[in-house]
Amino acid sequence: MVSFDHYTLGYLSFALMSLAMLSGAFIFISKRRDAWIKVHIVISIVAYIVMALAIWLVR
Repeated sequence: MVSFDHYTLGYLSFALMSLAMLSGAFIFISKRRDAWIKVHIVISIVAYIVMALAIWLVR
């Protein structure tokens, strides 16, 4: 079982932010912009929630 400590949440937030940047690039590259905008919004919100949890865990 995965424990949700600072390191796990930190790596998870880093991975999600990398995916958010990649999906943001696909908004400009792809012809299906509406779909990529929705994917980008969802990934970004989840990434910021995980990042806030990691910061809250440290404090």
